Amino acid sequence: MPSRLVALRAALLVPGPAAIAAVYALDSAARALTATVLALHAYSIYKELAGGNADSYVSATYAAVAGFSFLATFATPFLIHRYGRNLVYLAGISCCMVGMLGLATSTLPGLGAGLMGRALSGVIGSICLILIIVDVIPRRELVRSETLRLAASCFAWGLGPVAGVWLYQHFGIVAPALASLSVHLLLVFYFSRLNPSQPAAETIPPRNPFAMARHFAGQKRLRLSWLIVFGRSAWWSMFFTYPALYLQDRGIDESWAGWLVGIGNLLLGLAPLTRQVAQRFGIRGPIVGALWLGGGLTCGAVLLYDRPLAFCLLLLLAAFFIVVLDSLGNIPFMRFARPRERPQMTTVFRTYVDTAEFLPSAIYAMLLTAFDFRAVFIFCGALAIVIGIAATWLPRRL
Repeated sequence: MPSRLVALRAALLVPGPAAIAAVYALDSAARALTATVLALHAYSIYKELAGGNADSYVSATYAAVAGFSFLATFATPFLIHRYGRNLVYLAGISCCMVGMLGLATSTLPGLGAGLMGRALSGVIGSICLILIIVDVIPRRELVRSETLRLAASCFAWGLGPVAGVWLYQHFGIVAPALASLSVHLLLVFYFSRLNPSQPAAETIPPRNPFAMARHFAGQKRLRLSWLIVFGRSAWWSMFFTYPALYLQDRGIDESWAGWLVGIGNLLLGLAPLTRQVAQRFGIRGPIVGALWLGGGLTCGAVLLYDRPLAFCLLLLLAAFFIVVLDSLGNIPFMRFARPRERPQMTTVFRTYVDTAEFLPSAIYAMLLTAFDFRAVFIFCGALAIVIGIAATWLPRRL
């Protein structure tokens, strides 16, 4: 046992699968603490300001923040070229830390700062982390590395929302905000110690953003890889926000929302099982099946809308299948993108996060002016099913 601990310690101190998993786990823990709290806090603020239109205001706010971070995505390659990937990654984490300080003020501007800082951190951090992964992980090890990374973040995403909601209920928004800031500060120290090397390919000047997007869109396989992760991200964005608002709207204790999101994220612990299935059958079938089954269950949950416990259980079952996409969804892009184009193509690829936040949130804002939360779940489930149909065009031997 001591020898295993020594080996683990050594693995955590050099860039590789274990170190990447640790970086992702720390970032996940910091972000998970406010994942559900932000929606609840925004809803409570808008309840005071807008009354019955609070749900629509929340959706519109999330859409506006996502639109801003979408634009910021295309600035990231220029920052990486000018300052280096590692420094830009640390700057992204710092954006979230500043945002958490604003959130702790418990004001409407502070809410905006928290949402904006968290979004910018996600934009910059995910682009840099994808670049690190494709640089240090051999192509044949991507499935193993991705499932290890998700398994390492399992408890962070599983317990973080529960802990965040508990802190919010007992101490107000300041507690989860400062807890998130503290974990990110620990990540800054660890990443600085790790200091992954930066390949010469990243010194190539980035293209014009429009040229990058056009070049990306001209490659069918890259378009498909983007669509798959867009569907995954749209589902999780819905899951982090709207079940909590649904429960709060029905007068159910806020801790339910934390447990729902937490248990859903604990399913990330099934990532090693997904790896075994993918290694035996390939990734095409699991990706298609996950989209169809997850989307179908999300639509079906509205049949139990008036029974909150059964409704939440059906959403958790849908999350079981969406977790498959977390394990395998990035792999098509990592295999299809040409090595020399990865920094530029990763920037375009990363837009799936903000697009999956912006477009559905804008649609939800319109739907919620005429319908209740059932419209959100039906739309999200139908979207996953349609993307599952498109995913059947993946190569069978992928």
